[in-house]
Amino acid sequence: MAKKKRVKRVKRVNANLPQELVEDILLRLPVKTLLCCRCVCKSWLSLISDNNFATSHFQLASTHRRVFISRYALKSLPLDGDALLHDESAYASSSLDFVSSPRCSVGIMGLCRGFLFLHGIDFYLWNPSTGAHKHILASPIANVNDSYELLSGFAYDQSTDDYLIVSLFCKCDGAIKLMIFSLRANKWKPMEVASHLPDITTAVWDSDPKSGLSLNGSIHWILYNKETFKNVIIAFDIKEMAMLEIPLPDDFISISNNLHIRYNLLEVGGLIGAWMNDQKTVKIYVMQEYGVHSSWTKIIQFSVDLFLHSSLYILCLTKCGDIVGRDYEVELVKFNDK
Repeated sequence: MAKKKRVKRVKRVNANLPQELVEDILLRLPVKTLLCCRCVCKSWLSLISDNNFATSHFQLASTHRRVFISRYALKSLPLDGDALLHDESAYASSSLDFVSSPRCSVGIMGLCRGFLFLHGIDFYLWNPSTGAHKHILASPIANVNDSYELLSGFAYDQSTDDYLIVSLFCKCDGAIKLMIFSLRANKWKPMEVASHLPDITTAVWDSDPKSGLSLNGSIHWILYNKETFKNVIIAFDIKEMAMLEIPLPDDFISISNNLHIRYNLLEVGGLIGAWMNDQKTVKIYVMQEYGVHSSWTKIIQFSVDLFLHSSLYILCLTKCGDIVGRDYEVELVKFNDK
Protein backbone atom coordinates (compact mmCIF):
# COMPACT_ATOMS: atom_id res chain seq x y z
CA MET A 1 0.00 0.00 0.00
CA ALA A 2 1.49 3.29 -1.10
CA LYS A 3 2.29 5.72 1.61
CA LYS A 4 0.35 8.95 1.60
CA LYS A 5 2.45 12.01 1.02
CA ARG A 6 2.52 14.20 4.05
CA VAL A 7 1.72 17.79 3.18
CA LYS A 8 3.67 20.27 5.19
CA ARG A 9 1.48 23.10 6.37
CA VAL A 10 3.06 26.50 6.43
CA LYS A 11 1.91 28.78 9.14
CA ARG A 12 0.51 31.98 7.65
CA VAL A 13 2.20 35.10 8.89
CA ASN A 14 0.02 38.17 9.14
CA ALA A 15 2.39 40.92 8.06
CA ASN A 16 0.66 44.16 8.94
CA LEU A 17 2.89 46.82 7.45
CA PRO A 18 2.60 50.37 8.75
CA GLN A 19 0.33 52.51 6.59
CA GLU A 20 3.17 54.95 5.93
CA LEU A 21 5.36 52.14 4.53
CA VAL A 22 2.54 50.80 2.33
CA GLU A 23 1.96 54.28 0.89
CA ASP A 24 5.69 54.78 0.32
CA ILE A 25 5.90 51.51 -1.62
CA LEU A 26 2.82 52.24 -3.72
CA LEU A 27 4.14 55.69 -4.60
CA ARG A 28 7.10 54.06 -6.37
CA LEU A 29 5.06 51.73 -8.58
CA PRO A 30 4.45 52.50 -12.28
CA VAL A 31 1.00 53.73 -13.26
CA LYS A 32 -0.08 50.49 -14.96
CA THR A 33 0.77 48.41 -11.88
CA LEU A 34 -0.79 51.00 -9.60
CA LEU A 35 -4.11 50.78 -11.42
CA CYS A 36 -4.15 47.01 -10.85
CA CYS A 37 -3.37 47.52 -7.17
CA ARG A 38 -6.67 49.33 -6.72
CA CYS A 39 -8.37 45.92 -6.90
CA VAL A 40 -6.38 44.42 -3.99
CA CYS A 41 -8.52 45.82 -1.16
CA LYS A 42 -10.76 48.71 -0.26
CA SER A 43 -8.07 50.53 1.72
CA TRP A 44 -5.69 50.49 -1.27
CA LEU A 45 -8.47 51.65 -3.59
CA SER A 46 -9.22 54.54 -1.25
CA LEU A 47 -5.54 55.46 -0.92
CA ILE A 48 -4.72 55.33 -4.64
CA SER A 49 -7.88 57.27 -5.55
CA ASP A 50 -7.03 60.08 -3.12
CA ASN A 51 -6.03 63.35 -4.79
CA ASN A 52 -3.09 63.91 -2.42
CA PHE A 53 -1.70 60.47 -3.27
CA ALA A 54 -2.10 61.14 -6.98
CA THR A 55 -0.28 64.46 -6.62
CA SER A 56 2.61 62.90 -4.70
CA HIS A 57 2.87 60.03 -7.21
CA PHE A 58 2.94 62.36 -10.20
CA GLN A 59 5.52 64.68 -8.61
CA LEU A 60 7.77 61.76 -7.70
CA ALA A 61 7.50 60.27 -11.19
CA SER A 62 8.02 63.62 -12.92
CA THR A 63 11.42 64.04 -11.27
CA HIS A 64 12.63 61.06 -13.28
CA ARG A 65 10.46 61.13 -16.43
CA ARG A 66 9.26 63.60 -19.00
CA VAL A 67 5.91 63.39 -20.76
CA PHE A 68 5.10 64.25 -24.37
CA ILE A 69 2.45 63.61 -27.00
CA SER A 70 3.26 61.23 -29.83
CA ARG A 71 0.51 61.16 -32.47
CA TYR A 72 -2.60 60.20 -30.50
CA ALA A 73 -0.92 58.59 -27.50
CA LEU A 74 0.83 60.01 -24.50
CA LYS A 75 4.32 58.67 -23.77
CA SER A 76 6.85 59.18 -21.01
CA LEU A 77 10.59 58.68 -21.12
CA PRO A 78 13.26 58.57 -18.35
CA LEU A 79 15.31 61.43 -19.78
CA ASP A 80 17.41 61.69 -16.62
CA GLY A 81 18.67 58.17 -17.13
CA ASP A 82 20.88 56.55 -19.76
CA ALA A 83 18.04 55.74 -22.15
CA LEU A 84 18.43 57.01 -25.69
CA LEU A 85 15.63 59.04 -27.22
CA HIS A 86 15.11 56.48 -30.00
CA ASP A 87 15.03 53.49 -27.61
CA GLU A 88 11.37 52.41 -27.81
CA SER A 89 11.81 49.93 -24.93
CA ALA A 90 12.40 52.85 -22.57
CA TYR A 91 9.03 54.44 -23.23
CA ALA A 92 5.87 53.95 -21.21
CA SER A 93 2.67 54.65 -23.14
CA SER A 94 -0.82 55.62 -22.05
CA SER A 95 -3.86 55.76 -24.27
CA LEU A 96 -5.76 58.97 -24.91
CA ASP A 97 -8.95 57.12 -25.82
CA PHE A 98 -10.99 59.50 -23.65
CA VAL A 99 -10.49 62.27 -26.22
CA SER A 100 -13.91 62.86 -27.77
CA SER A 101 -12.75 62.69 -31.37
CA PRO A 102 -10.12 60.12 -32.37
CA ARG A 103 -9.05 62.41 -35.21
CA CYS A 104 -8.46 65.31 -32.84
CA SER A 105 -4.83 65.67 -31.80
CA VAL A 106 -4.13 67.18 -28.39
CA GLY A 107 -1.16 68.96 -26.90
CA ILE A 108 0.11 69.27 -23.34
CA MET A 109 -0.50 72.85 -22.24
CA GLY A 110 0.59 72.47 -18.62
CA LEU A 111 0.58 70.36 -15.48
CA CYS A 112 -0.42 71.04 -11.91
CA ARG A 113 -0.64 68.80 -8.80
CA GLY A 114 -0.74 65.59 -10.79
CA PHE A 115 -3.13 66.77 -13.52
CA LEU A 116 -2.10 67.19 -17.13
CA PHE A 117 -3.82 70.04 -18.96
CA LEU A 118 -4.53 68.94 -22.54
CA HIS A 119 -5.82 71.19 -25.28
CA GLY A 120 -7.40 70.06 -28.54
CA ILE A 121 -10.68 71.40 -29.88
CA ASP A 122 -11.79 71.32 -26.24
CA PHE A 123 -9.88 70.99 -22.96
CA TYR A 124 -9.10 67.84 -20.97
CA LEU A 125 -7.82 67.36 -17.45
CA TRP A 126 -6.20 63.98 -16.89
CA ASN A 127 -4.43 62.34 -13.98
CA PRO A 128 -2.22 59.52 -15.37
CA SER A 129 -1.79 58.00 -11.91
CA THR A 130 -5.47 57.32 -11.28
CA GLY A 131 -6.82 57.43 -14.84
CA ALA A 132 -9.30 60.13 -13.78
CA HIS A 133 -10.12 62.55 -16.58
CA LYS A 134 -12.58 65.30 -17.36
CA HIS A 135 -13.71 66.66 -20.72
CA ILE A 136 -14.27 70.42 -20.59
CA LEU A 137 -15.99 72.12 -23.48
CA ALA A 138 -14.29 75.19 -24.90
CA SER A 139 -15.43 78.56 -23.63
CA PRO A 140 -18.63 79.84 -25.32
CA ILE A 141 -16.69 82.83 -26.60
CA ALA A 142 -14.40 80.49 -28.53
CA ASN A 143 -17.20 79.91 -31.03
CA VAL A 144 -17.69 83.61 -31.73
CA ASN A 145 -16.45 84.56 -35.18
CA ASP A 146 -14.90 87.90 -34.23
CA SER A 147 -12.58 86.51 -31.51
CA TYR A 148 -9.76 83.99 -31.19
CA GLU A 149 -8.02 82.39 -28.24
CA LEU A 150 -4.79 84.19 -27.42
CA LEU A 151 -3.64 82.44 -24.23
CA SER A 152 -4.55 79.51 -22.05
CA GLY A 153 -3.30 78.24 -18.70
CA PHE A 154 -4.10 75.90 -15.84
CA ALA A 155 -3.47 76.41 -12.12
CA TYR A 156 -4.58 75.44 -8.61
CA ASP A 157 -6.07 78.06 -6.30
CA GLN A 158 -5.13 77.01 -2.78
CA SER A 159 -7.34 79.66 -1.17
CA THR A 160 -10.50 78.08 -2.65
CA ASP A 161 -9.19 74.52 -3.18
CA ASP A 162 -10.17 74.79 -6.83
CA TYR A 163 -8.57 74.10 -10.21
CA LEU A 164 -8.91 76.88 -12.77
CA ILE A 165 -8.50 77.11 -16.54
CA VAL A 166 -7.74 80.64 -17.72
CA SER A 167 -8.31 81.69 -21.34
CA LEU A 168 -7.71 85.11 -22.87
CA PHE A 169 -9.47 85.98 -26.11
CA CYS A 170 -8.70 88.80 -28.49
CA LYS A 171 -11.50 90.34 -30.54
CA CYS A 172 -11.04 91.83 -33.99
CA ASP A 173 -11.26 95.34 -32.53
CA GLY A 174 -8.32 94.60 -30.21
CA ALA A 175 -10.41 94.15 -27.06
CA ILE A 176 -9.25 91.45 -24.62
CA LYS A 177 -11.76 89.13 -22.92
CA LEU A 178 -10.81 86.94 -19.95
CA MET A 179 -12.72 83.71 -19.28
CA ILE A 180 -12.13 81.38 -16.32
CA PHE A 181 -13.39 77.82 -15.88
CA SER A 182 -13.82 76.64 -12.29
CA LEU A 183 -13.59 72.88 -11.81
CA ARG A 184 -15.52 73.17 -8.53
CA ALA A 185 -18.38 75.18 -10.09
CA ASN A 186 -18.04 73.26 -13.39
CA LYS A 187 -18.67 76.30 -15.55
CA TRP A 188 -17.08 79.17 -17.45
CA LYS A 189 -17.49 82.76 -16.35
CA PRO A 190 -16.14 86.11 -17.59
CA MET A 191 -13.73 87.89 -15.29
CA GLU A 192 -12.71 91.51 -14.93
CA VAL A 193 -8.97 91.92 -14.44
CA ALA A 194 -8.06 94.10 -11.45
CA SER A 195 -5.17 95.79 -13.24
CA HIS A 196 -4.11 97.27 -16.56
CA LEU A 197 -3.56 94.81 -19.37
CA PRO A 198 -1.15 96.23 -21.97
CA ASP A 199 -1.77 96.10 -25.69
CA ILE A 200 -0.40 92.61 -26.35
CA THR A 201 -0.14 90.11 -29.14
CA THR A 202 1.43 86.73 -29.81
CA ALA A 203 4.06 86.07 -32.45
CA VAL A 204 2.76 86.33 -36.01
CA TRP A 205 3.48 82.66 -36.79
CA ASP A 206 1.57 81.30 -33.78
CA SER A 207 -1.68 79.67 -34.88
CA ASP A 208 -2.27 77.97 -31.50
CA PRO A 209 -2.76 79.69 -28.13
CA LYS A 210 0.36 79.94 -25.99
CA SER A 211 0.48 77.70 -22.95
CA GLY A 212 1.12 79.24 -19.56
CA LEU A 213 3.69 78.28 -16.93
CA SER A 214 2.09 77.82 -13.50
CA LEU A 215 4.43 78.89 -10.70
CA ASN A 216 4.29 80.97 -7.51
CA GLY A 217 0.48 81.08 -7.57
CA SER A 218 0.40 82.69 -11.01
CA ILE A 219 0.22 81.69 -14.68
CA HIS A 220 2.95 83.19 -16.87
CA TRP A 221 3.18 83.82 -20.61
CA ILE A 222 5.69 85.57 -22.88
CA LEU A 223 3.95 88.14 -25.08
CA TYR A 224 4.83 91.11 -27.22
CA ASN A 225 3.84 94.46 -25.71
CA LYS A 226 2.91 96.75 -28.59
CA GLU A 227 3.09 99.76 -26.28
CA THR A 228 6.76 99.29 -25.30
CA PHE A 229 7.82 97.31 -28.43
CA LYS A 230 9.33 94.59 -26.23
CA ASN A 231 8.61 91.01 -25.25
CA VAL A 232 7.44 90.77 -21.64
CA ILE A 233 6.17 88.18 -19.20
CA ILE A 234 2.51 88.61 -18.36
CA ALA A 235 1.64 86.94 -15.03
CA PHE A 236 -1.95 86.33 -13.94
CA ASP A 237 -2.24 86.08 -10.15
CA ILE A 238 -4.86 83.39 -9.43
CA LYS A 239 -5.70 84.59 -5.92
CA GLU A 240 -5.82 88.32 -6.59
CA MET A 241 -7.23 87.98 -10.12
CA ALA A 242 -4.75 90.61 -11.26
CA MET A 243 -2.25 90.97 -14.09
CA LEU A 244 1.44 91.66 -13.48
CA GLU A 245 4.04 92.58 -16.10
CA ILE A 246 7.56 91.20 -15.56
CA PRO A 247 10.43 92.43 -17.78
CA LEU A 248 12.60 89.89 -19.56
CA PRO A 249 16.44 90.02 -19.70
CA ASP A 250 17.78 93.10 -21.48
CA ASP A 251 19.30 91.12 -24.36
CA PHE A 252 16.13 89.10 -25.00
CA ILE A 253 15.29 89.73 -28.67
CA SER A 254 11.87 91.20 -29.46
CA ILE A 255 9.85 89.74 -32.32
CA SER A 256 9.88 93.11 -34.07
CA ASN A 257 13.63 92.65 -34.60
CA ASN A 258 13.56 89.07 -35.85
CA LEU A 259 10.48 87.16 -36.96
CA HIS A 260 12.27 83.81 -36.94
CA ILE A 261 13.27 83.49 -33.30
CA ARG A 262 11.70 80.94 -30.98
CA TYR A 263 11.19 81.49 -27.28
CA ASN A 264 9.14 80.45 -24.27
CA LEU A 265 9.21 79.95 -20.52
CA LEU A 266 10.27 76.88 -18.56
CA GLU A 267 10.71 75.92 -14.93
CA VAL A 268 14.30 75.52 -13.73
CA GLY A 269 14.62 74.11 -10.22
CA GLY A 270 11.45 75.80 -8.99
CA LEU A 271 12.41 79.14 -10.60
CA ILE A 272 11.13 80.88 -13.72
CA GLY A 273 13.36 80.37 -16.73
CA ALA A 274 13.21 81.82 -20.23
CA TRP A 275 14.89 80.62 -23.40
CA MET A 276 15.32 81.94 -26.92
CA ASN A 277 16.70 80.56 -30.18
CA ASP A 278 17.63 83.10 -32.86
CA GLN A 279 18.61 80.33 -35.35
CA LYS A 280 22.27 80.77 -34.41
CA THR A 281 22.43 80.69 -30.63
CA VAL A 282 20.30 79.26 -27.84
CA LYS A 283 20.27 81.20 -24.56
CA ILE A 284 18.65 80.09 -21.31
CA TYR A 285 18.05 82.49 -18.42
CA VAL A 286 16.79 82.04 -14.85
CA MET A 287 15.18 84.68 -12.62
CA GLN A 288 16.85 84.09 -9.26
CA GLU A 289 14.42 86.34 -7.34
CA TYR A 290 10.81 86.35 -8.47
CA GLY A 291 9.73 89.61 -10.10
CA VAL A 292 13.14 91.27 -9.78
CA HIS A 293 14.46 92.24 -13.21
CA SER A 294 18.09 92.56 -12.07
CA SER A 295 18.10 88.93 -10.87
CA TRP A 296 17.96 87.48 -14.42
CA THR A 297 21.03 85.28 -14.95
CA LYS A 298 22.13 83.64 -18.18
CA ILE A 299 22.95 80.04 -17.22
CA ILE A 300 23.46 78.42 -20.65
CA GLN A 301 24.44 79.59 -24.12
CA PHE A 302 25.39 77.40 -27.07
CA SER A 303 25.52 77.63 -30.85
CA VAL A 304 23.20 75.71 -33.18
CA ASP A 305 23.64 74.75 -36.80
CA LEU A 306 21.45 76.85 -39.08
CA PHE A 307 20.51 73.83 -41.21
CA LEU A 308 20.26 71.16 -38.49
CA HIS A 309 18.75 72.76 -35.39
CA SER A 310 17.58 76.27 -36.28
CA SER A 311 14.01 75.33 -35.29
CA LEU A 312 15.01 73.85 -31.92
CA TYR A 313 12.30 74.37 -29.30
CA ILE A 314 13.50 73.86 -25.70
CA LEU A 315 11.30 71.59 -23.56
CA CYS A 316 13.18 71.04 -20.31
CA LEU A 317 16.48 70.81 -18.45
CA THR A 318 17.30 67.54 -16.71
CA LYS A 319 19.15 67.03 -13.44
CA CYS A 320 22.06 65.52 -15.36
CA GLY A 321 22.64 68.79 -17.19
CA ASP A 322 21.03 67.70 -20.45
CA ILE A 323 18.90 70.08 -22.52
CA VAL A 324 15.96 68.36 -24.18
CA GLY A 325 14.18 69.96 -27.10
CA ARG A 326 11.86 69.34 -30.03
CA ASP A 327 13.24 69.86 -33.51
CA TYR A 328 11.13 70.44 -36.63
CA GLU A 329 8.03 69.60 -34.55
CA VAL A 330 8.61 65.83 -34.81
CA GLU A 331 11.96 64.85 -33.30
CA LEU A 332 13.27 64.92 -29.76
CA VAL A 333 16.91 65.96 -29.41
CA LYS A 334 19.14 65.99 -26.35
CA PHE A 335 22.13 68.28 -25.82
CA ASN A 336 24.71 68.59 -23.09
CA ASP A 337 26.22 72.04 -22.75
CA LYS A 338 29.43 70.57 -21.35
